[in-house]
Order: sequence, then C-alpha cells, then structure tokens
Amino acid sequence: MKLSKLLKKKCQHRIFMLMMVWLAGIAVGHAQNITVSGVASDESGIPLAGANIIVKGTTNGTQTDFDGNFSISAAKGATLVVSYLGYITKEITVSGTSLNVSLAEDASQLDEVVIIGYGSQKKSDLTGSVATVGAKDIEKYTYNDASQALQGKMAGVNVQAQGGAPGAGSVITIRGTGTFSNAGPLYVIDGMITGSMSNINPGDIATVSVLKDASATAIYGSRAANGVVIITTKKGKKGKISINLDTSFGFQSVINEPQWADATQYATIVNRSNDADGVPRYPANDTQFDPNYSSNLYDDSFRSASVSNTSLRLSGGGEHSVYSLSLNQFDQEGIIKFSEFKRTTVRANAGLDKGKFKMESTIGLTRTVNNPNPYFNKERNLLPTIRLKNDAGEWSADDRADRGITTAYGAFYGPGTIANELGIAALEERENTINNVLGNISASYEILEGLTYKLNLGMEAASRNNFTFSPDAQVIYNGTNKATSQLNETNTNSLNTLVEQTLNYSKTFGKHKVNALAGFTDQKNNSRSLGIVAINATNGISTAGAFSKDNLQSAPGEDITSTIQSYFGRLNYTFDDKYLLTASIRRDGSSLFREELRFGQFPSFALGWNLSNEKFMENFDALTNIKLRAGYGEIGSNNINAYDIVPTINLFSTYVLGDVNTRISGNAVTRGTNSNAFWETTKTTNFGLEFNALNSRLSVTMDYFIKKSEDILVDIQLPLYTGFSNTIPFNRGSIQNKGFEFLATYADQIGDLNFSVTGNFSTLDNEVTSLGGQAPIIGGGFTSNGLRGTRTEIGQPIGSFYGYVTDGIYQTNDEASAANDQEGNPIAGDLKFKDFDGDGLNPDDRRFLGSPIPNFEYGINITADYKNFDLSLFFNGVAGNKILNSTKYRGYFDFNGNYLADAINAWTPTNTNTNVPRNTQVDSGFNRRMSDFYLESGAYFRLRNAQIGYSLPDDVMDKIKLQKIRLYLSATNLFTISDYSGYYPEVGRNSRGGTSLFNAGVDEGNYPTPRTFQLGLQVSF
Repeated sequence: MKLSKLLKKKCQHRIFMLMMVWLAGIAVGHAQNITVSGVASDESGIPLAGANIIVKGTTNGTQTDFDGNFSISAAKGATLVVSYLGYITKEITVSGTSLNVSLAEDASQLDEVVIIGYGSQKKSDLTGSVATVGAKDIEKYTYNDASQALQGKMAGVNVQAQGGAPGAGSVITIRGTGTFSNAGPLYVIDGMITGSMSNINPGDIATVSVLKDASATAIYGSRAANGVVIITTKKGKKGKISINLDTSFGFQSVINEPQWADATQYATIVNRSNDADGVPRYPANDTQFDPNYSSNLYDDSFRSASVSNTSLRLSGGGEHSVYSLSLNQFDQEGIIKFSEFKRTTVRANAGLDKGKFKMESTIGLTRTVNNPNPYFNKERNLLPTIRLKNDAGEWSADDRADRGITTAYGAFYGPGTIANELGIAALEERENTINNVLGNISASYEILEGLTYKLNLGMEAASRNNFTFSPDAQVIYNGTNKATSQLNETNTNSLNTLVEQTLNYSKTFGKHKVNALAGFTDQKNNSRSLGIVAINATNGISTAGAFSKDNLQSAPGEDITSTIQSYFGRLNYTFDDKYLLTASIRRDGSSLFREELRFGQFPSFALGWNLSNEKFMENFDALTNIKLRAGYGEIGSNNINAYDIVPTINLFSTYVLGDVNTRISGNAVTRGTNSNAFWETTKTTNFGLEFNALNSRLSVTMDYFIKKSEDILVDIQLPLYTGFSNTIPFNRGSIQNKGFEFLATYADQIGDLNFSVTGNFSTLDNEVTSLGGQAPIIGGGFTSNGLRGTRTEIGQPIGSFYGYVTDGIYQTNDEASAANDQEGNPIAGDLKFKDFDGDGLNPDDRRFLGSPIPNFEYGINITADYKNFDLSLFFNGVAGNKILNSTKYRGYFDFNGNYLADAINAWTPTNTNTNVPRNTQVDSGFNRRMSDFYLESGAYFRLRNAQIGYSLPDDVMDKIKLQKIRLYLSATNLFTISDYSGYYPEVGRNSRGGTSLFNAGVDEGNYPTPRTFQLGLQVSF
C-alpha cells in the first residue's frame, strides 16, 4: 500500500515536472514572438485590400485591411507567405517589426481574363486568336509612339517604325497586308473607336489586346479587316490615395553612318567622271580646288540629343468608386539638328459601382508639337566643295563671292540644283501642332439577373495646325539671284462621335454557360480644313497678313463627312467547361457606298475544346490546360475615299467653242468614278493549340491561319476615249496570307531569383492572287527622276522588288557591245546585267528580286529579379526581307550632290577587282536602272530594349515613410546585328508616288534610328 502510494506520488511529480517544462517552452516561445506590422501593395504602391499573410508551416495568418495594412505575430527568422489573387506569391523572412510588401502582377493569372470586343472573357473560354501585352511590359521603357511598345511581343503582329525622327509613328500590320490601300488596324481605346494610338501616353496603358482572327474581329465588322487593337488605360483601385512618379532623362546618338566623300575624294571622283565622259573638268574640282572651301554636311547635321519623360499619377478609390489622374510630359530632340518633338498628355479615369448600376468615364487630352527636319539626306544636297556658311557666318550654297570668282555657278561647280539642306532646316519655320481630346462615358444597369443594358458615348475631337514658312534666303542655288519667301499653313478640325447601345445576358445553368450580346452603334466622322499658300511676304513676316492678295497662290480646303451604322450580335456558349462555341454577326452600313450597296454582313464562328477537362485526361500530368481551337469568319473593309463614288464637278474647266476656237470657262465633270464600288471582304480560317507543361511553368500557344482578302479595290486606268485621266477603284483584286504563330513563356523561381523567358515567332506567306485584269501596279519610287523599284503582280507578294539581275562588271568594250543592251550603251566598267533569254538585254530580262515583307519574325523577352535588383532584356528580329537602299543611287550615280566615299573605289582599267562601276555622269550604260545592285538583306537581330533597376530595401522605406524608390538604367537599340549598309535596317515606308504600301522597304534617306541611354527614378508615395 505504501509502495503503491509512493509510486503514485513519483508519477504525479514527473507529470507535474513535464507540464512545467512544456508550459515554460510555450512561455519562452511566446516571449520570442514579435508583432510584425506593415502594408501590402502592388508595384505601383497601390494598397492591396484582402491580401493573405500567413506564417509558413503554421495556421497563424491574417488579411490586410481596406488600406492594405496588416499586423501578425511571428518569431524572428520565421517566413511570412504573402499572397493575393492575380499577383505572384512572395515569401519574406521576418527580421524586424515593420515590413512593407510589394507584390508583382502574375502574367499567367492576368491572362486568365482577356479583353475582347465589347467585353472580356476567361482565357479558358476563349475560342479566337487574341494576343495580349500588359502594363508591366510597356511601362519599363520610353517610347515616342505607343505602338512601338508592341513590337516583337506578339506573334503575327508586325510593328515597323517610320524611321527614328522625333515623334515618328509606326505602321502596324496584323497577319499580313490584305488590301491595296494604306488602311491599318482598328483601334479601340477604352471603348472609343479611333484610327490611331499615337495620342496616348504609353505609361497610361494597362493592357493591349490584339484581335487577330476573324472569329475575334468580326464583332467589329467593316473596319476590322486589318485586325483590331483594343487598349484599356489604367484605372484607380479601391484603397488609400497612391501617388506615383516616374521620371527619366537620357541621350540619343546615331548608330551607323555611311561614309560620304570629303572634298578631296569628291573632286577626284568628279574629275575621273568628266575625263571618262569627255567633258572639261570644273574649276572647283580641278585648277581652283581649295580644301579651305569645303564642308561635311553629315557630320555637321548629327548631334547628341536629349530625351526626357516624366509621368505623375494620382489614384485611389472608396467603397463604391475609383479614380485615376495622370500627367505626362515627353520631350525629344532629334539626332539630326533642327528637329524636335514634344507631347503633353493628361488623362482622367473614374468609375462608380453602386449595386446594379455602374458608370465609367475616361478622358485624355493630348497636345503634340512637332518640329521636323524633312530635308536630311535628300537628293541634290550641298557639294562638299562648298562651305555651309559664308564669311559673314550666313547659311549659303555659294562661295564664289567670298573667293572673288565671277565664273557662272554651273560652269564653276558643275551642273544641278544644289541645296544647303542644313541651312534650309535652320532658317525655315516648321511647326505641326495637334490638340486632341479623346474620351467616353458609359453607364450600365442590370435590368434582371444576368441581363445588363449599357450605353457608351464616345468622342474624339482634334485641331491641327500645319505651319511652314520659308524666308528669303539664298540657301538653294537655282540659277536666280534671290529665293522667294513662302507661307504654307493649313488648319484642320475633326470630330468623331460614337453612340453604342448593348444588351448583354450572362447566365450559368448547371453545366451550361451562356453569354449573349446584342447591340447597335452609330459613328460619325467629320473633317474640315482650310489652308493658304502665299509667296513674297512683306519684310519676311511669317503670318498670312504679311502677304498681299496678289501673292496668294491657293487656298486649299475640304469638308469630309462619313458615317457608319451597325447592328451586331454574339453568342458565347460553354458546356461543362469542355466544349466552347462562339458565333457572331455584324451588319454594317457605310455612307461611302451608294444606298443599294451600302450594307454588308460579316459572320463568324469558332469552336474550342478544353481537352484537359475530359475524364480520360485526369491522370495525364505532362501537359495541362490543353485547348484546341478552330474558327472561321468574314470581315469587311470600306477602303474607299469619301465621295469617290460621286461624280465631282470642276468649277474652273475650259473648253474650246465657236468658229474662232475661243476657250470658254465653265463647269464640267473631269474626274471619272465607279458608283458600283462595294465592300472588300476578308475570310480567315484559324486553327489553334494551347497547353501548359512542367507544372505550369511553361505555357505554349500556337496558331495556323489562312487569310483570303477578296473584292479588293484596285485603281484601274480607264481608256483615254472616256475623257478621264484619273485611276478609278474597282472591286477586282484578291490577296492571300498564310502563316504560323508560336508563343511560349517559361517562368520559375530559384531561391531569391525569379525569372521568366517569353519567346515568339511567326511566319508569313503573302501573295497577290488577282488584279482583276489590271496591269501590274508599279511603285517604290526612290529617285526624283522617276525610277521605281516595286511591282505588285499576281503570284508575288505585295510591293515586290523588280528589276535587272547584275552579273559583275564588263571588263572590255567588246564584252559590253556583245550584250546588245536595248536600254543602254555600256562600255568597259559599266554594270553587267543578266540576259536570261539570249536575245539581248531588254526589259523582258527583268525579274522579281525579293520582297520587303519579312517571312520570319521573332521576339525574346527576359525578365528577372533578385532581391532588390531587377533586369529586363528584349530582343527581336526579322528575316527573309529585302531593303532598297536608294543611298546607293545617290552615292554612285546622281551627279547633283555628293558621292559615297566608296565611289573612289570605282572600276578603272587598273582597278578591275571591284564591285563599284566606273565613275561617269553621262551614264551611257544606264547603270542607274533598277536592279539588285540597290538591294540588301533586311534581316537583323537586335537588343531592342534593356533595363536594370534597383529598389531600396523595405527597412529604408519604413524610415523615410515611402512605398517605393527605384533607380533604373535603360538602353534602346543597344546593339543590332545586320548586314545593311544604310543607317538602320528598319526603314518603314516612304510616301513618294502615293500609296506608301507599295513603297515598303524603300529606304529613301530615312531619318536614322538612334541608340538611347536613359537614367530614371520611380517613387511611390
């Protein structure tokens, strides 16, 4: 009994001791815990309400409040896991009592909701081909045009800058060109339909969705034949006020400079030419050559130019409202002197959400002031044997007076009209100013559960002033003693209004999910302009009032109005999250066509299969989220100018009447028309495949498309007996584009290193399949003497290069004579062209020489962050295209300006191992004819953008009471691998001779694209 009691007491004592040790451990554990407080926000510093914070390995957790604040108890050294829907989860080690967490947007989750026409859709339910780019990929870099932010980031979307001039725009082509006009894609900015995205600040963009196939674009009908670009701007988020500042400053410089002859080289080349042509040498290059009277026009034209960009954003929201206000100032000097561009943008967005009622409004105000230098690198520029300025320091094109020379200009310097283009740019006043207002207000109300009515009212108003004044200044030698002042000024006001009404029904019935849309839209465009052209101003005053009425040359003006009314509907149906159907139809009526042909119907349908949701795929983990897509659609295009179908009366016609053949003034129809013009139609078939792999770290999207454009308007010349000399558009052409697109993203985390790699490529086969009996279209003008380089013909890509094939250089006169050249009279030293049919060289020996359209394009985007450092690299390139380098024409064959330095290496009887033909100004062998001598590969691979940044640590931010401070260094066009000998292999389209589509890839002295370095600062309050 005593023993049992003793054992019992010992047992109780041990239990008591164990309990004390356990309680002590708990007490010690609690004693080591600390209270961690902080704020969770996004990368812009906007608080995240409802973010989850949990101590890793425990159930201890909390959520942030409305202002993003949180407080949690955790031990030092513990790991906090912070997560929020749509953002990348972050793990942070507890080291103090204060902790501010910034979460990055998760691109893979953002893609779950895709912006489409008139709404949005879960990516898993999407059946069309839609490419997206988010703000994170746009706001890192500085662009003078927002469309450049899309370059290389989307498969099947070609973005080509129109040179590197300040404020230069870009040409966007989606899945190849399907028309013979300059029409581009349709742009929709926050619900407002417009024709460009050049007036928007790139930093204001939240997302860009590009609708590529007809099943996605058909909802927009007539203007969607060339694709649709949908832009949504940044909105406010509910929470406390957030202020974000992003400012950068940098410098630009020219990347590559062709070498032009100096005065000595020029004199040698011209003297050699004169000797070969049997004409006397000109004194300026021979007996009176003086190197003290010389210039280097190109070296004096370039400069290191500044670029600055500053954005300030204020945003926030309450329980039922959000708001955002942004201001941006972008200033860019040109790397060519006397060129600059400024853009000021203000944007205000507001939203109200109160039960069943929602309202959104956005308004953007943009002012651009462009001072271009359009004279750089043009034909007939100043000879290097003439100074840029005379002894008095004035811009000049003639040194004879200062040299005491009385010989006639042409007899002294040589033939031609010679311009001091740098002097002209300096003395001339040029300013293109545009004030643009674009905005809309929309309101929606849920009438019944799932049934919502929406009214959208949009407006775009713009005023443009295009002003040029050329003073009396002798900087062009034209055989006269005095230049003439001239004023050209045009004011244009335009107004674009949009009224849209839609009904949307969205409902889920068990396994059935239905979304139906019906709507009506009415859009009206009006543009009115009035200008003045006058000469001989009084005292050089650059206003219209300084010109007498006798000196008024013309007063051009026009008033153009067009309207479109549309009815549309769409059905999205999903069964069991496996089987998807999208069908849409739009009926458009355009005032550009006569009443009987005014309306066009544009249907589309698409099917999708979420293969991974099938039961037989449950145990297949190698690939997930597998989806197959297929679609077909028809979309239209009203690519005809306003009033082209209506005969116009010339009020100032004359006709010879009476027995004495007197010319009488009167009214007459002098311009032919085609009143039967109707809609162009594009039919697209698309097949797509999507899947994820490697535990969703890798996502892949592939598409194959066939895009056939029919009834394309072709300008046809009527027989002269009709009395009309103008070309008239008829629906007779057709074009086919085929291609494959691939996009893949890999994202992973290794310790503190987070990284992602996105790559895309696309192939394109463009072919003209019909011209409706019209002769081939000739374009691609690259000289002022009428030489053209492109030919659009059945079986070839649009604007293909066409001409002779070179085959070396004739080494003897006998060899040259044997060629039987019907267009030239060559001798030894002239270019040798291939005679394919053996009957002598003639125009039948011309061949297609290549296409300006790349058949392969690609882009690689790499992002990484390690602790407080981040890195972004973006590469892109093209292959398979040609560039017509017209500088070779000017540098070897045009005697009215300087020569390339390489012309000194021309063929001579003692220098036969060369590819440069002999120096001649007469050019009896017609070396200058269009041939592959001008063509070069347009392929390139470049590091388009690079940026490295450093964000100050959270503990520093806590002390200075700021959300974020980030320093970054950016570079644009850091390096480019290319064989092109011109300034830059991205040449865009020139406008010589009309439709620039047929001038693609023709580099007519394009403004060089610069290399840019910028240092920036981002601060969030």
